[in-house]
Amino acid sequence: MGRSLERICFAAVLVVVAALMALAEPGVSRADHYPCHAPNRGWGFDTLEYEDYVGQYNLAIDLAVRGWAAPAAYTVSDGETIDVAYQGVESGPRSARVAASTAKSIPPTVYKSIAWIESGWSQGAGQVPYGGVGPTITSIDCGYGIGQITTGMGHLSAPPALDVRVPSARQAIIGTHPVFNIAEGVRILADKWNGAPNYRPIAGQGDPAALEDWYYAIWSYNGFAFVNHPLNPSLDPLRGSVWNCSDPNAPGYGFYQWGDYTYPEKVYGCMRYPPVPKGASYPPPLPGSGPPVTPPTPGAPKFVPGDTARVFGTGNGLNIRSAPNTTGIILKTVGDGTALTILGGPQSGSGLLWWNVQSGNVTGWAADDFLAKPAPEPAPDAPVNPAGRMWLPQVFSMPNLASPEIASALSAENYHACEDNGFSGGCPLMDFPTTPHSDTTPAPSLDAASAFLGAPSITISGKTQVALVATATTATASDVVIHNGGTGIGPFRVRTSADWIQVRHPGDPDGRVVDGGVAIGANIVVVAQSKPRATTAGADSILQITANPLYLTAGVHTGTVIIDPLYGGGSPVTFMVSVTSPGGAGGAPGTPTPTPSPTPTPTPSGPVPRAVLPGVSAEGSN
Repeated sequence: MGRSLERICFAAVLVVVAALMALAEPGVSRADHYPCHAPNRGWGFDTLEYEDYVGQYNLAIDLAVRGWAAPAAYTVSDGETIDVAYQGVESGPRSARVAASTAKSIPPTVYKSIAWIESGWSQGAGQVPYGGVGPTITSIDCGYGIGQITTGMGHLSAPPALDVRVPSARQAIIGTHPVFNIAEGVRILADKWNGAPNYRPIAGQGDPAALEDWYYAIWSYNGFAFVNHPLNPSLDPLRGSVWNCSDPNAPGYGFYQWGDYTYPEKVYGCMRYPPVPKGASYPPPLPGSGPPVTPPTPGAPKFVPGDTARVFGTGNGLNIRSAPNTTGIILKTVGDGTALTILGGPQSGSGLLWWNVQSGNVTGWAADDFLAKPAPEPAPDAPVNPAGRMWLPQVFSMPNLASPEIASALSAENYHACEDNGFSGGCPLMDFPTTPHSDTTPAPSLDAASAFLGAPSITISGKTQVALVATATTATASDVVIHNGGTGIGPFRVRTSADWIQVRHPGDPDGRVVDGGVAIGANIVVVAQSKPRATTAGADSILQITANPLYLTAGVHTGTVIIDPLYGGGSPVTFMVSVTSPGGAGGAPGTPTPTPSPTPTPTPSGPVPRAVLPGVSAEGSN
């Protein structure tokens, strides 16, 4: 008796259900690639990490959310199409939805915060200096770049890679060029928004200009699973409505961590409390910004008469009884998120503590285990000091679970019922009203778009007839130089015809190959990966064509390497490769076996600082 009788579902059961939902949610892509850990690898992409990463990524996102960052769809030399153009977003409530329009943009701060949560605003891996060229940051589940793009990036994905070892042109440019990566992340977010009303609920009036109305699209970017539900019983109900985004002056800092918040709470938290650049200090709070969240005083009563308590962790509701025990008559059952007024207590009964509570015109007793005291937090319009932050703090209102209308919409029952229906119909019972606020970020100039991309012009030089000699463990190599005689970032792709052919940089660690990279024009100052700091005007990509003896049998084998420019001027070059081998330890040539590589660094807790090696949270529901 006791505790279990006071709720219809056990919290533990809900946690298990949530875990199963995260695995089984319709619409979430399954692994379509080899995992990015040993003995397999993801694509080997190089990229540029902007030295002025704050200014450049702000501009790129400001352009991308309006459809101005990337060019219209175009075709490369082998006939493949590269299309990361902004498709626009729908608008309007469920009853009057308007078709997608590119004239309607995404609030830029929404995607800036998503990119911070996903990668810490990193396009390059942790060892790449700001202003340097090196490996693209890649998560353990093959999320690439600043947006941690996984959708369509797998070895077996649809639209497919050219081969299990050869990325498509679109995959390669998303993995190598930061602007195309951001543009694709914005497209994915727009798709999540456009999933309503057929497969997602609608917040507010479905107005793309309203920050609050992006709640479900943000949730879906990481996976529309119960783990991101605000009433997930595994989360502390006193955590506050948003994450502090590592701001030491924000509510909850020092008490609540990254893992204590849902994905929307993290994203909105960084919209309210934007981060500062690496090495900078957070500004002091402004007068009137409100008290920080503090933990309860040890030994003090949980409630005093007049307090508001919030119901949590029940699953299907909390019983309000006529007496402080489990045999009292059930007067009313209220759902998670319901606000109750404390009248008195506590009293013991049936092995539980009980509080005398009021809900509407009903007065009775409710079990302590399922009541929480909401933490004090600033009003939505409480001022946040913008000094030194990476973007402007935004004013918005999170879903107020003290509102019966919103608590009902966000009940666990509504979510589970919609999930059981395969999200078909878009969960209309989960629609909730909002008080809209607009993004205050100034609009960029359209002229900035063309200057941002530049005009790369790639030339590729090296012996086009490559004759290699292999031993049982090593092979000779032939050098290739990729030069950008134009401006901006010149992305390229590497296509190999057999798994024994490897293209890599001189000095690369065992197992790393280059499937795509960048050559930098002389208008960009590039920082070398060395100390003391050294810079050059632009940077060539220096590659070597070699062979992996593990995949060779005895004899002479032939194949090709094709290097394709992917944007701007330049023509592909084909290298005819032959190798004479005494035979290695591997299988027959041409077997599409992924190349072994070291295991990436595990995902850290929170956005990745520049000193940390790759392995971050990935863009999820794809």
